[in-house]
Amino acid sequence: MSLPTAPQTAERLRLWRGAVLPEWLDYNGHMTEYRYLQVFGESSDALYNQIGVNFQRAAEGAYYTLETHIRHRAEAKVGTDLWSETEILGYDEKRLHIYHTLFDGSGKLLATGEHVSIHVVASLASPASEAKLEKIRGFFNRQKGTLPLPEGTGSVLKAQLRHSR
Repeated sequence: MSLPTAPQTAERLRLWRGAVLPEWLDYNGHMTEYRYLQVFGESSDALYNQIGVNFQRAAEGAYYTLETHIRHRAEAKVGTDLWSETEILGYDEKRLHIYHTLFDGSGKLLATGEHVSIHVVASLASPASEAKLEKIRGFFNRQKGTLPLPEGTGSVLKAQLRHSR
């Protein structure tokens, strides 16, 4: 369901778009909680693709989630158009601290997801390549100069990274 759209909005990366499918509903007729995690996972994968992760050769270097915090803000029903924006809040040679914001088609905030992931090569935590770090650095530097730290960030996740906002 990951469909790239315009690359960024106000320096936030807009990399994922989709819609609530009937099988995503819970017993109340709303998007069930684990689908929010799925959307944020797909949003993370879209970011990883932008920074150079080759999913066909992930054993050569990819990111894996260490920790996640999701805040549910509003409900979504079947057919609701969705899109996410992504920010890089911090990074170092091995870790990446990212923040996703999920909206409905009208721009209403539905949820936020804060995640810390680690770069892995052949199942071992390893430094990312300089090419990946350069892309991360570029996104991070554009965002840290223009975007405030999102409200609630770090209330649960407290990543101590070399480069952080």
